[in-house]
Amino acid sequence: DSLLQETADLMAEKEVSEEKDPKMALLDRLGDIEVFRSESQGTVEKIMSDLAKAPVPKQLAVGGVAGWTAGYLTMKAGKMAATAIGGSLLLLQIAHHKGYIKVDWNKMTNDSASMADKLKKKLHIQSKSGFEKFQEWSAKNIYLAGGFTGGFFLGIASS
Repeated sequence: DSLLQETADLMAEKEVSEEKDPKMALLDRLGDIEVFRSESQGTVEKIMSDLAKAPVPKQLAVGGVAGWTAGYLTMKAGKMAATAIGGSLLLLQIAHHKGYIKVDWNKMTNDSASMADKLKKKLHIQSKSGFEKFQEWSAKNIYLAGGFTGGFFLGIASS
């Protein structure tokens, strides 16, 4: 009697799973349609796919403005970082000269060199994949990439 019940339960589960398979296949096919796929995309991906279909002058203008902004902000951030690091080193030198602190410059040089080497290795690995992604994107969006590059250099020059 229990064997008969288990067999009936297994058959019922099999029928339910067979009913789900066509439904899942239909959902998978619906996911392939562009209208439904765009709902799952993020905002940036939607904007980029819309821009890729835009006229060339619009692509160049948007790329140029985005590039100029990125270049300008990069230079401002770079100047702030350089000022902070340079100012810190200058204050450290003055404090060392006045006798407030004693700095083991040899140890500091060795430690900073090893830290720089580690950082270079880590960044090289990350930047390589990011650069490859940028190359693929640039190949698909040549006008946006060209506008961005030109705008980036203009942003650097204007900061």
